[in-house]
Amino acid sequence: MDKSVFLDAMNITRWRCADKPLKPYLVLHDIDADLSDQTLISDVLGLLNVDIDQCEFDCEMIKGPQVVWDMRKVKTRPRVAWVVSAPVSDLLIHPDEKRQLWQQIILHINKSDVDVEGTCAQH
Repeated sequence: MDKSVFLDAMNITRWRCADKPLKPYLVLHDIDADLSDQTLISDVLGLLNVDIDQCEFDCEMIKGPQVVWDMRKVKTRPRVAWVVSAPVSDLLIHPDEKRQLWQQIILHINKSDVDVEGTCAQH
């Protein structure tokens, strides 16, 4: 059994160095993922109103930051990401995968706009 799966199942967080500030957002990817295409990643995060410098990139869930994008091949529960897609390498060659990602982004933007309008209307 993979140690990280065991620790996740036990809800045990991993030790992190205290002098390194935790970023507010998390992007999940596969351990062997090629994230060299920064333009696609920056574009998607920009549409989600998240700066790439505010993101932590990791292969597994980290307690604390909000998961904005899960681009792992095998998704695990709980699914808490704002958008879920195939890995970047698949997005570049499969237009259907990219289309599904854009649809999720639009839904997220529309939901955010409704939340903001609702909050403003309440005050």
